[in-house]
Amino acid sequence: MSKKIIIKGARLHNLKNISLSIPKEKLIVITGVSGSGKSTLAFDTIFAEGQRRYIESLSSYARQFLGKIQKPDVDEIINISPAVAIEQKTIINNPRSTVATNTEIYDYLKLLYARIGKTYSPLSNEEVKCSQTIDVINYIKRIEKNKKILILFKSNLNSNDINIQKINKIGFTRIFINNKEYKIKDILKKGDYSKEDFYIIVDRIFSEDLINNYNKINESIETAFEYGNGNCYIFSE
Repeated sequence: MSKKIIIKGARLHNLKNISLSIPKEKLIVITGVSGSGKSTLAFDTIFAEGQRRYIESLSSYARQFLGKIQKPDVDEIINISPAVAIEQKTIINNPRSTVATNTEIYDYLKLLYARIGKTYSPLSNEEVKCSQTIDVINYIKRIEKNKKILILFKSNLNSNDINIQKINKIGFTRIFINNKEYKIKDILKKGDYSKEDFYIIVDRIFSEDLINNYNKINESIETAFEYGNGNCYIFSE
């Protein structure tokens, strides 16, 4: 494909049947005295034809809401792409505004990059992504055999008497603090509560149990996600 936009016989307004070629992927400045047809060439010819061709590429259903744009008075325009035009006036006071923000294309770009972009951890260089239940199960599969595995979620409550009792009433019986397991009933009897963050144990399994207890383990992981506000933790020893 040619790297130039070719315009032949432009006659709109002050343009007197001019022909020219404009290189693509360059910053082009159109200069001239007042009334020479600079705006007519840029907006009413090049931009208008690019916009018209874009609208014609849409479905007939979409075109009925946009109206019909007349073809500029020009013999031919070759290699033109869909165009964006910004009026010659200040429409926003922010000095950091760009073409993308003024035309609202930036909002669509943010959505695009949020959907297709990938985030990598600076520590592990692995992709950071939202894990599903199947991802946790696949992670457990990679743990070597004869390892005890804890399925956990982090408490979002303060470590005090009332909240530990609440956890116990929900049906959880063990918590995990500083890589050690504790029975909630024993902690309640002693009245010795850790002031550090703790984890609630949803299930205790061995890595080789995954095949025979797949459904049970799947439910435990989903429970951890539910009570952990979308976070599930796995500890193996």
